[in-house]
Amino acid sequence: MTRWSDLKEIIIATAAALLLVALSALLASSGLVAAPPPSDNRWLAEKFLTLTYNAERKALWAASPEVVTSILWDYRGIDTVYETSVFFFAIIGALMLVRSYKPARGEKIEGRGMSVIARTVTRITLVAIPVVAASIALHGHLTPGGGFQGGSVFAVATLLAIVALGTGFLVNRGWSKGRLLGFRTLGLVIIVFVAIAVPIIGLMDGGRAYLVQNQEKPWSGYGAGYIYSVLGLDILYSGTLLFLNLAEFLAVSAGLTLAFLVMGLPREKLYKGGDVE
Repeated sequence: MTRWSDLKEIIIATAAALLLVALSALLASSGLVAAPPPSDNRWLAEKFLTLTYNAERKALWAASPEVVTSILWDYRGIDTVYETSVFFFAIIGALMLVRSYKPARGEKIEGRGMSVIARTVTRITLVAIPVVAASIALHGHLTPGGGFQGGSVFAVATLLAIVALGTGFLVNRGWSKGRLLGFRTLGLVIIVFVAIAVPIIGLMDGGRAYLVQNQEKPWSGYGAGYIYSVLGLDILYSGTLLFLNLAEFLAVSAGLTLAFLVMGLPREKLYKGGDVE
């Protein structure tokens, strides 16, 4: 009976794969999945492409060669702050529905995880993935990436650790709900502080400045610097963009890790007799 069940699953999986390949070939041959590229950019895209890092038009630039980051944290920065806040309250809401277990002092959470091979490979990748995540966040103002992307990549490492090494691998090393929630809150606080720093300076100086304002504008002479000189080298950090990316990285990585950790805890550690502990 078990052998027939395994054979049936193999047949179904093979049929689904063949159907997917046939459908993809049909769509590709018919041209329905490929739209011809436009001959030129739309006027709004052209503005963003020419202004994000244009030393000849510093009055309107974002001082960052990465267009997507400039749009998210400069040209429509308030939108991004709202979205980050929504994500924060979504994590809080999830924790209200499923409260994580708080182990007593010295108590260990058991969890075998996967095979020895999977555990060994996972321990190696747990070093590489955070390094890649940090690089994505640190260079988000220069190349494609940013705080959200870097935080999501970092959370992949924690999810991998939970699956392959067991939930206890993180919990027994101090990755508690309170600590992760604290890092998540710290990231949001830094974002809010950076967003209001320039307006506060303008208010104290009797001038005009705006929320999430990065560089100086013709109608507002306040803004953050964008180059740091050290040992004869000019390092581009694009004003507030680097700090906002790092804060977003902290917030997203801690928030997603917290959600994965709560979902990964054994049910008997979350519930007792139908009641949340």
